[in-house]
Amino acid sequence: MTELVGDILKGRMFRAVQYRLEERRFQGGEIRPLSEHIEAVIEWLLRAQTVTPDDGVAASYNPLTRTWASSYPETTGYIICSLLRAADAGFDPTGKLRDASRRMGLWLTTTQFDNGAFPSGTVGSPNPQPALFNAGQILKGFTDLVDRGLDPSGEIAESAARTVGWMIAIQDPDGCWRKGISNLTTAPVHAYNVRAAWGLARYGHRFNYAPALDAAVANARWVCSQQKTDGWFEHMNFDSGIPPLTHTVAYTIQGLMEIGAIVHDQEFIERSIEATRAVFRHQNADTGELPGQWAGGWQPVGEWTSNTGNAQMAISAHRAATLTGEKEWHDKAFRATSFCRRLQEFDHPDPSRRGAVRGSFPGHLGYGRFWYMNWTQKFFLDALLCEAGVEII
Repeated sequence: MTELVGDILKGRMFRAVQYRLEERRFQGGEIRPLSEHIEAVIEWLLRAQTVTPDDGVAASYNPLTRTWASSYPETTGYIICSLLRAADAGFDPTGKLRDASRRMGLWLTTTQFDNGAFPSGTVGSPNPQPALFNAGQILKGFTDLVDRGLDPSGEIAESAARTVGWMIAIQDPDGCWRKGISNLTTAPVHAYNVRAAWGLARYGHRFNYAPALDAAVANARWVCSQQKTDGWFEHMNFDSGIPPLTHTVAYTIQGLMEIGAIVHDQEFIERSIEATRAVFRHQNADTGELPGQWAGGWQPVGEWTSNTGNAQMAISAHRAATLTGEKEWHDKAFRATSFCRRLQEFDHPDPSRRGAVRGSFPGHLGYGRFWYMNWTQKFFLDALLCEAGVEII
């Protein structure tokens, strides 16, 4: 047994060294026609659903151990939105994206707590606790399924209503959420919860439910109160004392921007675009990539880039172009997404990597190192759909 364990560890160490060498010599592949990139990442997301024993989407693929993680309710929720957008854009001739999305939604209803909340972490995580952010992302998927008539039994609509009720009930009078903070984070409050508030705004707008809209606006106002004169928002980090990732910076920007668009609040839009400008001031002139992590005052941290964050910020840049009429935003967005497109793996010998983009670059550094995370692919798909003319709203 000891020898067997040693052999396994040696194999993993060999793959780790191999992976690092691959990263260091990787210069990026070709940019293919847009439809090929979209179809490839869609197939990866569908594969990530089929590898699980349920109808959720596997959180990630680890190329070192060559194993898939269990299903992740939070990200499955907002993956539904992306697949339905792709279906609306003509990438679903057989209806498989709608069917996969519907099955995801029905599965998510089985993971809901009695009070309407949803758990932190992946399926099987120890001691799951209600997580506000996760509930907001799942609400997005529920909203789109109901809105498109993919909930004939009404089961998803009922779950969505209970989620909305729970989110509103635990919100503090100043609009901040101090309850329902994920037990996987250590910061006491999160500005990026405004992306969960966006889920409330979408629900309230589509189904004419004023309390959800009011709660979303209250949180957006609280987030604005945390913004400094240079556009920096406090409390964008997962953990106390750790600088925020571009991933959570982008969550904050997109949530505030889209609530502003829904309720026609120009202040929310302008404040989010101010932060977007600050991020893109540091865009690499040669590659289009953005820093993966930030210290206060928009100071980049580390020598790596987050492909999740690159895609997310590209989405917000495209929206900035729509909301301001400043078309140069499209160029900034295209360059950020092109960096990811050059890293998308089409012909890798490991079939579980095909169609996907690594979490960070170089892959042995930064957020999501050695991971092919499903949320990276979700945001990459959304960024590609933006280039195809789809509004991510």
